[in-house]
Amino acid sequence: MSLPQQLRIGLIGAGAIAAPHLHAYIDNPHVGDVYIADISAEACQRRVDEFGIIKRSFTDYHELLADESVDIADVCLPHYLHYAATMAALAAGKHVIVEKPPALSLEEFDEMIGASEAAGRKLFVALCQRMFPAHRKAKELLEAGEIGTPFLATITVMGDEMARLDDPDSWKGDWQKAGGGAMFDTGFHAVYMLQHFFGPATAATAVTKRLVATAQNKGDDTTVAILELPDNVLGAITVTYAATGNRWQEERRIVGTEGSILIRDDPEDEMPLIVMRDGDFFPVKVHGPMQVNWWGIARTLDHLIDCIVNDIVPEITLQEARSALATMLAIYQSGRDEERIRIMI
Repeated sequence: MSLPQQLRIGLIGAGAIAAPHLHAYIDNPHVGDVYIADISAEACQRRVDEFGIIKRSFTDYHELLADESVDIADVCLPHYLHYAATMAALAAGKHVIVEKPPALSLEEFDEMIGASEAAGRKLFVALCQRMFPAHRKAKELLEAGEIGTPFLATITVMGDEMARLDDPDSWKGDWQKAGGGAMFDTGFHAVYMLQHFFGPATAATAVTKRLVATAQNKGDDTTVAILELPDNVLGAITVTYAATGNRWQEERRIVGTEGSILIRDDPEDEMPLIVMRDGDFFPVKVHGPMQVNWWGIARTLDHLIDCIVNDIVPEITLQEARSALATMLAIYQSGRDEERIRIMI
């Protein structure tokens, strides 16, 4: 299929995550205009009013997909709807970008991958933290041996999602609609980043708890997971959505035999990447955007669209997303069974 000079994006979902996607499309030279679909006409209209790039709106995404002028479907729906929307988009002959997590099970995701191959269309998962400047530089430092041999990596995420976790009608954290709570949502970033640094996890041991949230249909608000990674590296992930007194904070520390790397993304932090060695610390110069998550989403979408336009191999692979999903499912199984779970992919 030959592509037009400028692509038309069909954005499916007008919720919170749609905003950074639309902001990215405004600045992308390959994007002409955007169509949007959401079951809420009011939500669509808010996005139309906010972003002039949107030319048409629909309350049924199947109508959007029926338009042959749409080149790429961008799926920004709640987790449980990713599979159906992606399969419909591929059946309609669209390339697809889907938000994380790509599906609620490996079986669903494997069907999505198979459908993209059968349709001859590209499928991508938007793993936006792969593009964070401090993450990319940290990967370079690790490969250069700046801290010797790594043996421990920790990621801590403190956030407040209690309003939605305590609302039984919100899909956020709902077992059926979200696949789990804080870990399945934001913890997905921590999992794929640890595996990007060190390779796929081979086993997981986790405690997944609803310590504060009251809605009975919701999953964990706080989880601690230990991942066994290649080359004798241990990874520890702590995620909570119950830190009501905190603004959102994420910190990653990688410890090696000759030093450590500290990665932070506090908007006010002038030193997002630090190497600690020989009792001293050395700030590493990287571009730290004020809104690093929006910036990372934009760079991810730029890269994936470039892969479509120029038919190049993406940095962010489907196998990477699948491995993260497999690890996430093992974490929840460990929490349920209260035992160490080996990961087979």
